[in-house]
Amino acid sequence: MFEPNSTIGWSIGRLRSTAVDLIAFLRAPVPALPATGQERRAADVAWLLLLNGLVVAAIAAVLFPVMTLLGVEMSSDMAALFDRPLWQIIALVVIVGPISEELIFREWIVGTGRWLVILAGLLAWLGGSYLLQQPELANLGQNAPLVLMSVLLLAVILGLIRFWKSPVPHWYVRIFPLVFWGQALVFGFVHVFNYAGENPAAALPFVLPQLVGGLIWGYARIRHGWWANIIMHMVYNLLATSGLIYMLVMQPAG
Repeated sequence: MFEPNSTIGWSIGRLRSTAVDLIAFLRAPVPALPATGQERRAADVAWLLLLNGLVVAAIAAVLFPVMTLLGVEMSSDMAALFDRPLWQIIALVVIVGPISEELIFREWIVGTGRWLVILAGLLAWLGGSYLLQQPELANLGQNAPLVLMSVLLLAVILGLIRFWKSPVPHWYVRIFPLVFWGQALVFGFVHVFNYAGENPAAALPFVLPQLVGGLIWGYARIRHGWWANIIMHMVYNLLATSGLIYMLVMQPAG
């Protein structure tokens, strides 16, 4: 066995303590964690990212052979994404995608007043945009989206001014475990559309990496702040697509 004071022994112990803290949080999620004196440390986030990678690698080792057996493959939309120029792939997959997904799924989960206002504005925008696409509202004119955006932007600004320093509501603390696990489950499920095959249900197991990401990145948001989950998502996407990016870089110019 490795000695406790050896480099390998210390690394295993550090990884184990990161896993223990994560599991304890997942068993009883709360929107705020007590200060430990180590918040916002890049090293802590790096250990969490390593743990994330090890878990996903173990899942992928099982799923990749199963993918071939079940005839699951990349959807046409995903294939079209990787037909773009290399700089667009990197911009969309490594920068735009992670930032937008973290804003939608996790930045607001801390539950403070200002983040709940932003969430409400985002949901209102998504709902309003969907309604404006319905034939029944087609007669509202081309300026309807601009009017909707202006009204919602004003409402969000006023809400931020009013609730900027508001603490986490008690009702939110009570439902937070449902909120936390719900965001991870929804985040995982929406990625089922990345895959295609004769049996849509066969694609469900392949969103397990995204489900794991939703849980670990959500914990990072609570433990380390708004930046940690975004950085982790960016690095994860970069590593997950690094093989394809390498092949695109090395292929001969046509």
